[in-house]
Formats: sequence, C-alpha cells, structure tokens
Amino acid sequence: MKIIVIIFVFFISSTTSILVELFQSIYGQYLQQGIPFRENTFLGNKPILREYDFIVIGAGPGGSVVANRLSEQSNWSVLLLEAGQDESVYTDIPGATGFLEATDYNWGYTAEPVKNGCLGFKNNRCPWPKGKGMGGSSIINAMFYTRGKKEDYDTIATLGNDGWAYSDVLPYFLKSENNSVPEYRNSPFHSQKGNLHVERVRYHSLLADKFIEAGGELGLNKNIDFTVNPENGVSRLQVTTLNGHRVSASKAYIRPVKNRQNLHVAIFSHVTRILIDPKTKKATGVEFIKKGKHRTVYIKKEVILSAGAINSPQLLMLSGVGPKDHLNNLGIPVIQDLPVGQNLQEHYGTVALEFIVNQTGPSLNKQTLSNIHLFEEWFKYGRGPLTVPMGADGLGYIRSPSGKEIELIFVPLSEKPNAFLMATLLLQPDARGSVTLKNNNSLHPPIMSYGYYDSNTDLEDNVYALKYAVKLVEETQAFKDLAAKLNPEPYPNCSHVVFRSDDYWVCLSKHLTNTYHHQCSTCRMGDVVNNKLQVIGIQGLRVVDSSVLPHIPSAHLYAPTLMVGEKAADMIRSYWSKSQ
Repeated sequence: MKIIVIIFVFFISSTTSILVELFQSIYGQYLQQGIPFRENTFLGNKPILREYDFIVIGAGPGGSVVANRLSEQSNWSVLLLEAGQDESVYTDIPGATGFLEATDYNWGYTAEPVKNGCLGFKNNRCPWPKGKGMGGSSIINAMFYTRGKKEDYDTIATLGNDGWAYSDVLPYFLKSENNSVPEYRNSPFHSQKGNLHVERVRYHSLLADKFIEAGGELGLNKNIDFTVNPENGVSRLQVTTLNGHRVSASKAYIRPVKNRQNLHVAIFSHVTRILIDPKTKKATGVEFIKKGKHRTVYIKKEVILSAGAINSPQLLMLSGVGPKDHLNNLGIPVIQDLPVGQNLQEHYGTVALEFIVNQTGPSLNKQTLSNIHLFEEWFKYGRGPLTVPMGADGLGYIRSPSGKEIELIFVPLSEKPNAFLMATLLLQPDARGSVTLKNNNSLHPPIMSYGYYDSNTDLEDNVYALKYAVKLVEETQAFKDLAAKLNPEPYPNCSHVVFRSDDYWVCLSKHLTNTYHHQCSTCRMGDVVNNKLQVIGIQGLRVVDSSVLPHIPSAHLYAPTLMVGEKAADMIRSYWSKSQ
C-alpha cells in the first residue's frame, strides 16, 4: 500500500522561493489585468510609542481578539507585536495550505527525537509547524471549525476554575462566530453576528457524500453538527473561510479595525523578554527586536502574552517565570517558580491511508495550484478545488474499545485523480510532553518533547482507527459502488511484517506519525495562571492562548482559542473598569 503523506505535509521539502515562483506567473498575469492583490500597507505605518496601556505579544487567534476588543475602548492604547509578516494571496488559498509549512510563515520547529513514533522522519523528529505572521497558526492551519464537547469545558470548571463551564464559554463561541451554513441558521448553538466566518467547503465532491453514506451503514449518525457533539457521527466540514478564502484571526479581528488610532500593529517584531520588576513582581514592559534594533516599550496596565503554546512558555521562562531548577541551570534569575512548559498536550495520529477508486476526479497538487483557470475560479468566484483545505471535506467520530474518542479525517482530493485519503486523530491521547529552554538566548528555539505512543492505549486506539477506516471503505455498499479499496502496495518501511496485520498497523502508526499542531496546556489554568488568566504571583501579566487550557479539548484549537480571547478581553475590561 502506498501511503500518501504529501497531502498533509504537502511538499515539505519546498522552500519559500519555490512557493513564490509557483504563484509568480499567476500574480503577474493578474497584475497585468489590473486586479489588485492585498498589500500590507497599514501594518507598521504608525510610530511605536514609548508607553501603552496594553501590549499584546503575538497576533494569533488569542492576541488578535484581545487587541481588537481592548482597542474598542478609545481611551486605551494598545500595541500588538508580531514576529512575522503580514498575510498575502498565498495564505488565502485553502488548497495551498500545505505549501505554507515550508515558508517563512512557519516558525519551522522540530520536536525532539522519540522512540515510539515519527520513525518516518529524519532522526525520528516530527516537524511541529506553528504559524509566524499576522493571524499566527490560523494562517497555516487546515481551517477546520470545531469546538469540542460540553464535558471538555465543564471539566475545566470542576478543576476549580470558576467561569469556564460550558454554559460560561458558549456565549463567547457564539460571539466570535458568523456561520453561514443554512441548516444552522436558527440553531441556538450558532451565530451569524461574529467576526469569524464559517461555511461549508465550497467545492462539493461526491466522494464526501459516499463517506457520509458509508458511516451511516456502520451505525454512525449522518450529518451531525460536530461543533455541538463530536461523537458517533459523520459530516462534511465546517471551515473558517469566506467565499472559499481563508479567514485568519487577523483577517477577522485586526483588518476590520485597522484605522483605529489607538491600535498600533508592529510586524517583524520579535519579543525577547517581558520586563518584570523582581522586587514588586510587576510586569513593566516588553523588550523586542525590530529591524535589527533592540527596543523597549512600557505598559500602564498589562502585558498580554498570546504567543502560543510553544512561545508563551518560552517567553515566560526567559523572563524569569518558570521551574526554579531549570531556570537556575540556565543562569536565568528566578522571579516566580511555576511549572511553566509542563503538561504539554497535543493531538496526533496517522496520515494517511490511500484508497483507490474506479473513477477520475479533481486532484490537489502542484499542477492544480499553478493552473491559471482554477486560480481564477477561486480568486474571482470562490469556487473549485482550491477552496478545499488540505483536500479535506469530511469528519467522522468513533469510539475505540478503550472508550476514547477518535476523529477520522476524510480527504476526497488527494494528489492523484483516482484516489482519496483517510487520516486518524486521537482526540483524547494519553501522551504528554513539555517545552523547555535550550539556553537563555531568546533567538534560539525551545526544546519541544512529546511522548508519541509511549502509551499502549494510544497505540491500540490508533490501530483500531486505521482498521475502522479500511472497514468503512471496503465493507460498505456506498464505496463498493466505486470499487474503492485500500491501495495494495505496502508502505516500504513496514514490508517486513504481514500486510494488514495488527503488526503492520502498529508499524504504520509509528512511522507515519502525524502531529496536528494543537499544542496546549503549557501555561495551564490552576498551575501557571488563575481563572482570570493572570500569571500566578505576577501583577500586570496574563496569558491568552491555547496554553492556558488545563487539558486538550476534543477539537481543532482555532475556535477554542478565539473563545479564550473573547472571554479574556471581557475579564480584562471588567477588571480595569472597576479599578478606575
């Protein structure tokens, strides 16, 4: 069986220059026709002041929301610092998503070597793409709109974090959402008033219908709303696009308010340290590098750290907030001893099984992306295969014998015109990891460790999911109508074991390990921050991103992180309104 990994890590050996070359002819032709492409004309065109009421570090989903909401208060000044660049036409194309991991829009992180997974990667090290630019990881993610389960949030509250039960956070999911899926128009669980546009994938493959039919044959509920209850069902995707164009956090929350005079945005601004007075334990400002120059900006009220589950703990530790022994070993003065960077959680699984069908359909590859007619269909009309994120348009939810829930990702548009893919994602993995510092140099990446398949339960669950995916295709009438079958060519590195045996699926799991870039819990509530997201023991410093979640929800983390941002903004406004 030939396994096509390329649809998710999508030409990972490409470089930024290759991406530019790929689109240069298209870009040039459209310029000649007088069709303008968006330019980053507003970012960085305001002078950086010496002092602001609030400094927000990171323009990802958490930071973009907070910067927008706090700057609604016209008498508050807000500086948003982003290490990367602005978005471009490249980041807008859902079908081009995989290319972006090999560009400057990605921090380019790689996790530490592991013994039970990532065997198909160099030195057993899985790549950990994280977005670098306006929008953070929402400019390179697969745009799936999921929220998780009610229990995910009720559990946060039962851990002692008042105000984070499902009934508390649902209004913030609704506040952020603008959902145009017709059947959810009158649903109490959806909204049409928020900043984040959500729609069905604009290109409808008949294979996606077959996926839903096949799920029904196996007893799964068809056409479920997985944003409300991701369990025992199948559905087409809800994605964060508008007319087939990506809606990043920056596009949703920063561009609409670009003319606010009290909001300053500084791109290419790499934060190196949060300034914290060691005596008063109060945050006073931020140090960063812009255009090779070291800058310092001070705060009147708060620093909001929204750099994500990898960079937020890194910055805290560099600033003297973290595990005492670890900081002492690196010569960093300890201001507050907290378990920063511990308990890292992440979704992972296998990408991806390839199935062959007896019909020819659209494919998603380099040729598709460089086709001027398909590009025009996407750019002008929001139609065609380029609107399909990573080629995916289907989610399934199953429960393993261990009782854990697993997501199946259906990819009707693969690299080949007569094939489709299916990937597995463990929604409740046992695996844990950490983020630690390599040294005290803020320009060096941190050390990221994660225990892929250290738990037998995780491995058994993934094997179950792979076998279920094969069953869904080969034992249902829906796919028999297309003569669909698993590609009979074994994965080369697993050819030493019997094809389709449990040992084969174990081997496949360990070689084709895929991380879904849903890292969280490294600054978790109750340990590093309180339920108001204030760093414990430090004044004037909050963390607002996925790192504050005490455990990983059964969701892709874009929507949950926007929720955290919306809720945090209300808590910050309430706090300072009472203080004045």
